[in-house]
Amino acid sequence: MLKLATEPLASCAGCHVSILDLHEDILQLLGKAELVYSPILMDVKEPPDGIDIAIIGGAIRNKENMERVKKLRQKAKTVIAYGTCACFGGVSGLSIIHSRDEILSSVYTDSVSTTSKTIPKDDIPELLYRGYAVGDVIKVDYYITGCPPKETFLRKILLPLVEGHVPELPKKSVCAECDRNMELVKNWKLKRRYEGIPEEGKCLLGQGYLCMGSVTFGRCGALCTHHGIPCHGCSGPSLDVLREPCRDLYNILVMRIQHLTELPQAEIEKELYDVPHTIYPFVMGSKIMENKSVSKIPDIIKERHL
Repeated sequence: MLKLATEPLASCAGCHVSILDLHEDILQLLGKAELVYSPILMDVKEPPDGIDIAIIGGAIRNKENMERVKKLRQKAKTVIAYGTCACFGGVSGLSIIHSRDEILSSVYTDSVSTTSKTIPKDDIPELLYRGYAVGDVIKVDYYITGCPPKETFLRKILLPLVEGHVPELPKKSVCAECDRNMELVKNWKLKRRYEGIPEEGKCLLGQGYLCMGSVTFGRCGALCTHHGIPCHGCSGPSLDVLREPCRDLYNILVMRIQHLTELPQAEIEKELYDVPHTIYPFVMGSKIMENKSVSKIPDIIKERHL
């Protein structure tokens, strides 16, 4: 029987909980694999040797996280980065736009609701200066994106892997799963999400809402856009953005708006606001995205630390 391990790092643990979304199929999984290490489910302190599949969720945010992923890589034949935090740094990756001291002070000493006004030091793993995606630190064999990954694709990925097969899955963007129509738009202006009620059937980006569907990896079924909610990119960058060195979330999104509106690039860029939190919120911890020659992430980091 295969030995299965799971490790929740810096995260909300929602990805680990999502494994239970397999419902009765989890019995099929446990019928073929023995769960030998899972801190969120078991009282096991250290991962054993001979792990076949290690599922790692969350970003690497402190020294203990760093030690854990390195140890699991040594002990596991196959490592899966599970969820967007593990794949691209997720929300924890936004920590790079602030210094470590700023973050600790904000939480422990400057907060109105905090009474002790002291930063804990005893038995607390040291915080790294930034959050990392798992693949930036160790070799990853498979990436399962999502925040959290949807159970439909978990069935199609995890179960075949346990059975020794390599799964084949669609590789399209959220836009490819969305049934809204794109058309040329006049008098385009960017809207906040709370402004107005989106028209049914029409592209949300064309209506002025900052929808990331065109640059975001699919497999979510476009659930948000189907219900009139703009995609905020929680599944990470689409494959065309990842594969092409001159493609970035920011410049491709601007290009999409240009195609819809025929507005000059400079005019579109004036409309965009809070770029780290609106365009890069799930990938700021990813070296893959940061190291692109056209990425705005290095400039954002530099500006925030001036």
